[in-house]
Amino acid sequence: MTGLHPCCDPTAPSTIWEGMPTGRIIEIDGIEMYISQPRMRDRESESELSTLGPESFKEHEPKRVILFLTEGHGIYLPNAQLLADSFASHLDCDIIMPDQFAGQARLDKNHRPFFPPGKEPEFEAWKQRHEPPVTDPLLALVVRYIRDQYGQDVKIGGVGYCFGGRYVIRLMGAGFIDVGVVNHPSFFTMEEVHLVTKGKQLAIYAAEVDDILPPEKRRQTEDVLTKTGATWMSTVFGGTEHGFSVRGDLTVKDVRLAKESAFKGAVSWFRNWLI
Repeated sequence: MTGLHPCCDPTAPSTIWEGMPTGRIIEIDGIEMYISQPRMRDRESESELSTLGPESFKEHEPKRVILFLTEGHGIYLPNAQLLADSFASHLDCDIIMPDQFAGQARLDKNHRPFFPPGKEPEFEAWKQRHEPPVTDPLLALVVRYIRDQYGQDVKIGGVGYCFGGRYVIRLMGAGFIDVGVVNHPSFFTMEEVHLVTKGKQLAIYAAEVDDILPPEKRRQTEDVLTKTGATWMSTVFGGTEHGFSVRGDLTVKDVRLAKESAFKGAVSWFRNWLI
């Protein structure tokens, strides 16, 4: 990789989409989470939202919950929050978006991104702090919270972007979730893909230009999924680059249509398989 992609590079332009997030940040076991529910759009006031605690998110017994794993900028990127809200509305279920970076996301609530231009080594050091030995236990706590909160039989789907895509794949392989959607996933291995086996469903939405997920690796991933017997689909959007579905410039028609198609495809995937 010769440079940093927009989801990794804080100096790259980042289009912030229009809209006002409607979810709520809570903290569970020291992990911040953005939680969005379909009925939150109908709350009468911010003051009512401010009274919500973790227990208030179990007002009903949902059939499914979506675990939303972000790209490197984390849960405070407005675009990610807007996507979570849209999933909640379209799927009529709660969306749990945890801070998988344990307070070290590229964009937190108080500070500007902290990697200056030309500092790829700093990015690599940051990336090493969020490898599976650190991130897997954190996400296991989040899954345990979901099952404790919503019931042991709740269906959990996972949607991931960039960094988060890898961990959706890992959670599927570990048996924590059965249905997943990944958008321009990064840094995953074929060993991890081999664990996504028959009875699991994975949809991949990829960019035309993406040297983290180049065509050769994408095709290798498809070949492995075919061999494992998983149910899978893979879609590539022309005219797009890595990060299009969460940080794309929606004034560009190709990007806007790709982002919208990837979102609608994810909704359809969950409606059909997370049942």
